[in-house]
Amino acid sequence: APGAHIILFFVFIDCFTAQADIVLLVDSSGSIGESDFEEVRKFLHSFVDSFNLRPDKVRVGLAQYSDRPYQEFLLGDYSDKRDLHQKLTDLIYRRGSTNTGLALTFIRDNYFRLARQNVPGIAIVITDGESNDDVEEPSQRLRNLGVSIFVIRVGRGNMEKLHTIANIPHEEFLFSIDSYQELQGLKESLRNKVCFTVTLQSQAFVPKFADLLILVDSSASRQEQQTIKNFLSRLIQQLNVGKNTNRVGLAQFSENVKEEFLLNTDKARNEILSSIRSLTLRPTGKRRIGNAIEYAHKNFFSNVTGSRVSEGFKQFLLVISAGESADGVVQASRTIKTDAVTVFAVGLSKADAHEMKYISSQPHSYKLVGNIQQVQQQIKSAIDTWEDCMFDVVADIAFIVDQSSSIRSKNFQLVRDFLENTIGGLDVGEGKIKIAVVLYSDFPRADVYFNTFDDKTDILRYISSMPYGRGKTYTGAALKFAKEHVFTKARGSRRDQHVQQVAVVITDGKSTDKVARAAAALRRSGVTIFALGIKDTEEDDLREIASYPYKKFVFNVEDFDKLNSLSNILTKTLCNEITDSIIPRQTTKADIYFLLDESGSISYDEFDDMKNFTKQWLEAFEVGNNHVRFGLVKFASSATTVFRLHDYNTKADIEKAVNALIMEGGGTRTDLGLREMIPLFEEAVRTRGEKVRKLLIVITDGESRGTEESVEVPAKLLRTEQNVTIYAIGVKDASEPELELISGSQQRTFYVKNYDFLDEIKKDIITEICSFEGCEGLFADVVFLLDGSESVSAKDFENMKDIMKLVIDRFVIGPDKERVAVVQYGTDPKEEFSLNTFDDKAVLLQKIRNIEQMNGKMYTGKALKEVLQSFNISKGGRASALKFLILLTDGESRDDVSEPAKVLRDNFININAIGMRHANKSQILAIAGSHDGVFFEDAVASPKELKCKTPELIDIIFLMDASGSPNKDGFQEMINLMKYTVSKSVVGEKRVRFGAVTYSNNPHSEFTLKQYYSQTDILRVISNLKTSGGSRNTVRALNYTLSYFGGTHGGRRAKNVPQVLFLITDGKVNDLSGLATWLESLANSEVNFFAIGTEDADAEQLKEMVGKKGTVHYAKTYQDLRGLQKRITQELCDLTKPICEMEVSDLVFLIDGSESIDEPSWNTLKKTMIGIVRELDIAQDKWRVGVAQFSDILLHHFYLNTYTSFAEVEEAINKIRQRKQGTSTWDALRNIRYYFTRENGSRIDERVAQNLLLITDGKANDEKDLNALAYLRNKNITITAIGIGDEIKKSELREIAGSADRVLIETFEGLELKTTIRKVLNLLCTDTRPIPQPPYDCDIDIAFGFDVSRRTSTQTLFRPQVEPLVSAAIHHISMMGDLCCIKKGKITTRFGYRLDRSVLNDFGFEKYSEDVVKKVMSFQPTAPLSFNGVLLDSFRELLASSKAKAKVGVFSRYKTYHQNYYQLYYILC
Repeated sequence: APGAHIILFFVFIDCFTAQADIVLLVDSSGSIGESDFEEVRKFLHSFVDSFNLRPDKVRVGLAQYSDRPYQEFLLGDYSDKRDLHQKLTDLIYRRGSTNTGLALTFIRDNYFRLARQNVPGIAIVITDGESNDDVEEPSQRLRNLGVSIFVIRVGRGNMEKLHTIANIPHEEFLFSIDSYQELQGLKESLRNKVCFTVTLQSQAFVPKFADLLILVDSSASRQEQQTIKNFLSRLIQQLNVGKNTNRVGLAQFSENVKEEFLLNTDKARNEILSSIRSLTLRPTGKRRIGNAIEYAHKNFFSNVTGSRVSEGFKQFLLVISAGESADGVVQASRTIKTDAVTVFAVGLSKADAHEMKYISSQPHSYKLVGNIQQVQQQIKSAIDTWEDCMFDVVADIAFIVDQSSSIRSKNFQLVRDFLENTIGGLDVGEGKIKIAVVLYSDFPRADVYFNTFDDKTDILRYISSMPYGRGKTYTGAALKFAKEHVFTKARGSRRDQHVQQVAVVITDGKSTDKVARAAAALRRSGVTIFALGIKDTEEDDLREIASYPYKKFVFNVEDFDKLNSLSNILTKTLCNEITDSIIPRQTTKADIYFLLDESGSISYDEFDDMKNFTKQWLEAFEVGNNHVRFGLVKFASSATTVFRLHDYNTKADIEKAVNALIMEGGGTRTDLGLREMIPLFEEAVRTRGEKVRKLLIVITDGESRGTEESVEVPAKLLRTEQNVTIYAIGVKDASEPELELISGSQQRTFYVKNYDFLDEIKKDIITEICSFEGCEGLFADVVFLLDGSESVSAKDFENMKDIMKLVIDRFVIGPDKERVAVVQYGTDPKEEFSLNTFDDKAVLLQKIRNIEQMNGKMYTGKALKEVLQSFNISKGGRASALKFLILLTDGESRDDVSEPAKVLRDNFININAIGMRHANKSQILAIAGSHDGVFFEDAVASPKELKCKTPELIDIIFLMDASGSPNKDGFQEMINLMKYTVSKSVVGEKRVRFGAVTYSNNPHSEFTLKQYYSQTDILRVISNLKTSGGSRNTVRALNYTLSYFGGTHGGRRAKNVPQVLFLITDGKVNDLSGLATWLESLANSEVNFFAIGTEDADAEQLKEMVGKKGTVHYAKTYQDLRGLQKRITQELCDLTKPICEMEVSDLVFLIDGSESIDEPSWNTLKKTMIGIVRELDIAQDKWRVGVAQFSDILLHHFYLNTYTSFAEVEEAINKIRQRKQGTSTWDALRNIRYYFTRENGSRIDERVAQNLLLITDGKANDEKDLNALAYLRNKNITITAIGIGDEIKKSELREIAGSADRVLIETFEGLELKTTIRKVLNLLCTDTRPIPQPPYDCDIDIAFGFDVSRRTSTQTLFRPQVEPLVSAAIHHISMMGDLCCIKKGKITTRFGYRLDRSVLNDFGFEKYSEDVVKKVMSFQPTAPLSFNGVLLDSFRELLASSKAKAKVGVFSRYKTYHQNYYQLYYILC
């Protein structure tokens, strides 16, 4: 056809003008023979003739190989074409065996290492036999140099090995013929495909330059104009400028923008220099830099005006300013930078330095005063080179790149550019970021693994010549390949070093195969997945691939031309660390039921995800009959109660019950599941005996079908009649409208695409539960400080108002509850309304909706100074209320924020700082004073400090005034105050203990601290208290009560448990004469004193009685006591000691004594250590503590067996002196092992928990020693790390601690807060030791055999759709309980596998292993296998080796296996 001739001519011309280095690698082994080798010679003669053989065009080299390689001639090693043909004629037939892998390595090292830079490299392998050596690694290393490999197979050589050699797609790069006589027929086809590949590769070597647009301030003075011209002239002289190199455009601006010349004017360097010399600046009004940047963005950076952004060229804007802008610059600057334009801001002497900083892409803000050369050099360097992300990021990032036919070669070049720009911006190297690249179409391949390259230059060279494939889009197969072959230790993954694992999937269309299962498996393995879709990719398809939340991990661009603008965003996103927040254990009371869908649409892996999700809740709450109870119901075609709330009261028992859950399958009758819950929650009220919060968490993956009633009916009954709060979680195909009908609230409805995302939304739900619980009627003054400056976009200003409304919505607004004020600020602060303006929440929220943004410059420090007055009594502030300032901001302040924020904190104002997307993180931290008060973007449900806490560990004795008439008014209100305090406490022998004394003339003990450990019993006794009449001898009663705090009556002062004497009185004291003695006794007792007075009580007398060691509250009337309930509970919380479930443990402090820690900070560090130890029960048989300091050496202070009391440890810590000699962290970790030995007091041999607490303020300056960490981990020593200050290397601390969950980052100021000590104790007091396995009463060995007689030698055991069913069946058999008529947990089950006598003999009986099952499933039998005598003999041998009490053989055909595993359960029984 004529069209075909045109195409061939076009390719021939391309090849004639193209450059290429082509190496022919010819198999010369003994299997070929002389006559066939002559055919090879003929083919080589005719093939090389089709190229333009010149030193500056196509060069050819040739090597032969058999058992070893032979260098015939190197690239271009011939004088002319005649000489080349002579060399081909003189080729000697070598004979020998076939070692293709060795030959590929040879041409890599001896031919392509000497090849020309930026010239396509082609290798053509001609072979007839199977190689005797490995070819995969050598061919991969050859492709890493950018070489495209073609393979010609002659005869019946091993096609599988040749597949690993040739480039993808194989129909383009792998040729197969039956004989050497057919070689001549390949000449045209091979030449055309080589030429096409050369053309594609040549595109990749076109050097990349940049587009630079210069904006010059036209209001510059004459002298400044000359400075600008000199600066620009020097810059242009240094750059390679031209149409096909760096393009330059120029405009001037003031009120408006005037174009001088655009990027597409194709000016040469001399023309540009001439234009700059003749440039006349004409000001036209005010200086509007923001307007100029916006104009440039819209009009100059487009294809029409000469921008090459769509071709992957970097884009730069240079703004030169002579003064402060009359308009806002922040929003315009942010917008242009978001579109991957790097902005240089150069200010002359009068320019605003803050403004220049906002305009620029950091660090490109420059002051042009006598430093033209330095600034010019820095800008040139930025244009010519990559700029690394400078965050402390260590990660393994695999790019999984679609190279299918739908992309097309031109667009694939844009993908290369995108990858170059993205990877170019990452800090790649040993100990930093490592890169792998997977290419896929019909099937996947990785030429670059994590351990292939350490140098970014090598990776970028590979990317620049990365081969374009063609074929279909098998994304699922690529994800599976990445999990099994890329994210592995053998390929350089540092997963075992706790390095974050990241995959970036880049695709332009819907996958040909299913991706959901493969993506979920990759995510479950701990890989965070970003999904980047181009052009026709549907958002839903990307969501199936990406991690959750989607807004963070899904990117979509409408065209390949837009890809480059995304690289900057993706680089920054990859640079931002993804860390899991620790959810502290909650001590609330609640009854929680899970209602789990087990219908047939759910896979076994997904059901396991649900089980894991359920178990994780046990870590977030205090489990027990007096705390949080859990129950579980599952549903499919019917509902089944698995266990009730009162069935189990320990975490271990519940976890065991959840592990034993088996999925039955069936339909989706959510209505029946909800119906089942109604009687269960009725029963919950009876078995609990008190009113607590009731929660139902429903998880389903489909819409309820075949129902008798709408799900809304039973859900509404639960919500309205039983006051159950329902959280509805939908997965996969769940109906979101139906979920909302179940929960009754959009806020309590959650939807995720995949089951493995359940873990992500767990935090959202727990936060919602706990914040809802937390803020009812808190006695607090809350002032919001709202950033309304130009730094905040209109959209983000509305978002900040929404955050305010969300927080306020949880408040109970009122004179004795929360009060709210709002202050907006820009250049100056403005009070929108004060604390005493609103008592009506609805009116208050409406006022917030109506707040309009003020704009102006951003002066946060000034606003912080002035906001202090918003807490004044004249503005509605209350002296005894808790005080909170909540700052919402989205930029960087022009003034200092640290000092005014510290003044606020010194005035006992708790600060929460909420930063939106562009907030300066260091400023946010300086304002909050602690990481605990810092929040970013929309990760805010309500500030942590606003949650009400619950007394957890404290001794409280009520001293109740029972004087006066027997039926005096208000006695019940006094009792109610006591009951409220008890109801809000975690009562128990090892938790909060209560005692009570009543008094009038004489005191009387009602019950002691050791009498009742049940909240119900205490509430019953308190409810029955009566007045006794008589006079009010308060001082005598106080002295009497003080004696009941001793150990004989259940007091725990010796264990450092806080103690509170809680006086409630309604009249004047009759025996004040004994007051002096009482105050002395109180001072010596360490008991905290709360004096609550009402009605006729004398507030001044109460103040005298408490002296310096107590708190006085006065309520005018008995009814006013109710208003004190929350406030008093809050104050008790401040005294309470955190609960530590670990009664016995060894703790070694390893503290940084380097010179970077100043003296006040050193004292803070020691105080923190003492604060932690104070909360522990220090004794020989309880907690033991040791301390070592490190600097240049490890400095010994005391071992675990040196001291046996808190007082001794406190004294020893106070005496520690700082060494101040560097930070040799790894040396310290290597030597700290000697503290964990028996002779130094460690009880490691007695299975006592071993803890190492590292506290440091900087990164290590000695060499990393992973063996030191391995030793500590092998000894089961748990490491917790606290990093303090700005110089911390978080990635290093995560590696040391072994988990992000065990790393706390703080400031020295924040270190003093109780919240930090609580976080540390939460980690130290959680038992992380593996649970010892109980002895087994029965062992079962199960041997599996498979009838796979219908399979061929190239297939695995089972068809793809059957394999997961078989694997899941084996997994579920491994989890079966109640076998052999004995208890669960007393059985051990082992598995063995047999196909015939010759295979899989290494799989003796072992416990269930997923890896072993995978290996069995992937086995390819070499011959048909049947259930026959051979298989039975093999089983007999296997079972003869078993020592188990029960032995089982399972023989199955793949057809029926998945249907019958439940039957096996009954056989085993």
